[in-house]
Amino acid sequence: MVTALPRYEIVANASEGRDASVLEELARAIKETENVLLLDLHADVDHDRSVLTYASDDTDALIRATVRLSETATSCIDLSATSKTGSNEGVHPRIGALDVVPVVPIGRGANSAEASAIAIEIARMIGATGVPVHRYGLIARDPSRAALMHFRRGGFTGLRALHQREDGAPDDGPALPHATAGATAVGVRAVMAAWNIELAEGSKDRQRTAAQMIASAARGSAPGGVTGLQALGFFLRSRGRAQVSMNLHNAAAAAARGDTLAAVRMRIAALAVQQGTSIGATEIVGLLPEAVLCAGGNPEELEISGGWERASLERRVAAAR
Repeated sequence: MVTALPRYEIVANASEGRDASVLEELARAIKETENVLLLDLHADVDHDRSVLTYASDDTDALIRATVRLSETATSCIDLSATSKTGSNEGVHPRIGALDVVPVVPIGRGANSAEASAIAIEIARMIGATGVPVHRYGLIARDPSRAALMHFRRGGFTGLRALHQREDGAPDDGPALPHATAGATAVGVRAVMAAWNIELAEGSKDRQRTAAQMIASAARGSAPGGVTGLQALGFFLRSRGRAQVSMNLHNAAAAAARGDTLAAVRMRIAALAVQQGTSIGATEIVGLLPEAVLCAGGNPEELEISGGWERASLERRVAAAR
């Protein structure tokens, strides 16, 4: 039986991956919103980040859930205190307590125009709560502001300087950052594969260097790199392993041109050999349509932690209904 997907999903990123009580509050904000399915909560201790995937056919409910999530993140996550103490120094770039809110069309009848209307209303309503919002992706007011890195480069501590620049002013809400919650980026995008591949061998310093070199060679901006791939290399203290952390934008289009997850994994494996190491398990952050997971062959060969079925968007939707 084929599972019909809700028309839209939101893949919200919050700057907390360690405090279980805060993660519970974030999840509750979604769960207690009628007509919205919380499909997945992925928390990462090393990145100090959580990704909440939720979906609905009810666009108004998605907006309500996201504003509630923003208010919860603002009340529970204090980036000003943690940036001083170091307790929230996650390796992932971030600008806000509720950091990024992409609206993603996934189901029959979904379209970018309606997704943009949802995102714009979310941006307006979050801004009205006192948190400045940057619109990115398809709702960016200028192509030069479409990429997240335009806003993220200086991180939370660089927001005040960013907001004082003409090309860095928020689109919604106050002109200056929220003192503890920073700012939020809201946008519209196609399905994106957020995934990580661990390295299996080498000392800490060797693994870190190898991960950075692999990421540098694989990303789309590099000669011969994978189109649409963003990549960074990190060493994860909790696991004692280095990781190549990647975003493959418009994963369905990438698969259609041959850049399937399996093909990209093979590319990372070859680059790892060049660095004198090898790759280990794959970690999918959030969920992906099975058409993306299965493109290019047997998804078992991706060696996804917890099994590929755990990362299936269709299976999570079926289980949540």
